[in-house]
Amino acid sequence: MNFPARLIQLRKAADLTQQALADSASIHVNQIRRYEAGSAQPTLDALIRLAKVLHVSLDGLVFDEHERGPSD
Repeated sequence: MNFPARLIQLRKAADLTQQALADSASIHVNQIRRYEAGSAQPTLDALIRLAKVLHVSLDGLVFDEHERGPSD
């Protein structure tokens, strides 16, 4: 699964609208739309804020399960 699809899946699983995610992460809603459309890539700072709001690790947000490194 690519990043835009993963972001949409995680946002919907958290029962958040694009606007609610944007507000919680302090990112403009248009930028969230661009991330989900695949027309923009988030900065590291934006990824960290998104992961916190979605209650997932940064790895969980960025990589597919099979792409992640071994758990400690």
